[in-house]
Amino acid sequence: MIALACLFAVGSAWYAFRGHSGGLSLYDVWFKFLPASLNWLQRYLWTSVWNGLYVILIMPAWFVVGVVGLLCVGLGRKTVE
Repeated sequence: MIALACLFAVGSAWYAFRGHSGGLSLYDVWFKFLPASLNWLQRYLWTSVWNGLYVILIMPAWFVVGVVGLLCVGLGRKTVE
């Protein structure tokens, strides 16, 4: 997941280099690959839950995936005795 976050960061830098404002959000990535599922969630999910999820989706993709990756690494560590 951390490697994927690095790829998203490179993609965001590429968009910034090309002059596109806003970078690459998680919403953009999801809509690019599965637009029907995103529309279905928006339609059938409770409005308050969708608004909370939308706040996360409009963040940069590299940040969201990086935080999830770091959480997985931190929670997956074994304690050394």
